[in-house]
Amino acid sequence: MIIARILGTVVSTQKDERLFGKKLLIVRPINVDGSDTTGYVVAVDTVGAGFHERVLVVAGSSARLAQGMK
Repeated sequence: MIIARILGTVVSTQKDERLFGKKLLIVRPINVDGSDTTGYVVAVDTVGAGFHERVLVVAGSSARLAQGMK
């Protein structure tokens, strides 16, 4: 799991068919104290998060289970 801050959305000209209708966000991982770390992550928004909000990004089986939960 990664704590991250939303920086914006991703616009794609092509998507895998499993991502149609899903909103893609670009997020930056942050430390517990709120300071930025290096790098960026593209994540699927399943909860309607907004610009500059802090979110929890999950991967693997946790992400599969989290889809549809708020």
